[in-house]
Amino acid sequence: MKHFKFHPVFIFAALLLGLNQAQAYPDFIGYGYSSCITCHYNGHGGGALNDYGRALYATEITARDIFPKKMEEEEIAAQSGFLGSKQLPWWIRPGIKYRGLWMKMDPGSKSSMEKYINMQNDVNLTLFADKKQRLTLVSTISYTGLEAYYGKTNTWFAKEYYLRWKQNNNLWIYLGQLDKVFGIRNVDHTAVNRKAITLGQFDQSQGLVAHFTYPDWDIALNAFFGNSAQEDNEKQKGFSIAGEYQVYEKFKVGGSVLSSESDIAKWNLLAFTTRMGLSKGSAIMAEAGFKEKTDKLANTDAQLGTYALIETLVNIRRGYNILSVIEHSKTDINKSSPETMRWSLGALFFPLPRLEFRTMVTNAKTYMDTAGAPDAWMLQGQVHVSY
Repeated sequence: MKHFKFHPVFIFAALLLGLNQAQAYPDFIGYGYSSCITCHYNGHGGGALNDYGRALYATEITARDIFPKKMEEEEIAAQSGFLGSKQLPWWIRPGIKYRGLWMKMDPGSKSSMEKYINMQNDVNLTLFADKKQRLTLVSTISYTGLEAYYGKTNTWFAKEYYLRWKQNNNLWIYLGQLDKVFGIRNVDHTAVNRKAITLGQFDQSQGLVAHFTYPDWDIALNAFFGNSAQEDNEKQKGFSIAGEYQVYEKFKVGGSVLSSESDIAKWNLLAFTTRMGLSKGSAIMAEAGFKEKTDKLANTDAQLGTYALIETLVNIRRGYNILSVIEHSKTDINKSSPETMRWSLGALFFPLPRLEFRTMVTNAKTYMDTAGAPDAWMLQGQVHVSY
């Protein structure tokens, strides 16, 4: 069997095309915000919002139905701080994030199952050494429930902690435990481009990131050494490279590579992406890639699989959107292996400041050469609260 190796051509292509990891809502390129450093302390997205990001969330993304028509946007922005309009000292910014998921599997069938999951329980604390925020300490403490954090359940743990050094407007250095640099960092950590390829909700890794950012392009280099909560033989150690190029306003193309290895498994990843703003608040984005996994304990040949994700966000009016996600995954393209397709359609609402709702209907199909499988259906409802 032919193994997938990182030929210099792939690395060169990734350097040219690049990809910036946008957080939970990389779709917001439809509003003209294509760089994550604008709104997040982490320049690749994810984690707490900075003051500017909080203000934008309140004045452009969230519906303003509860506010009087005569109220200016500047007044709404002024209330977006952790304590509302009360100013905090310049050197500290706290934050709280909660995500809850209700889901019902196979509704209407005898095997239907319903449950509620507390998906995310984060407390953020960001500290600045100077007023220009050249040196910043970012930390997130989380509580894990049903989804175990490396074998631990129902306990608090240090999810991320890192120093951010702004060397200048074009170079940012990150040192500590944070998300690995790769792919589109969308909020759904169960998507084909997240958990299944070691980029899930709790897959942060200790390491070093150098992020070069310019108006039309940016690139990040990441060396990582595993999560502090893992056993030594589980720690994935390696590197990733990611960047993004702006072809024209609201249209970016990118790519990224990752190679890592532990005593248990070896991973090679390659992805190409695009994000495009269609109109104000509406956007389409896609990621497609290769995933090669080698099970070192089983001493078997590497599995070279593929995955793809296309997500479309259509803005109906301020605060109210239609969301569609199509996902595809194949375990091994060199031999007969399961192939899955998943389509989710629903709504994404921001009806009030600090509050978000999602409702989704998901249909999943699995294709196998030897047997068929019935479609799987799922209903979802999510609530997100941010302070």
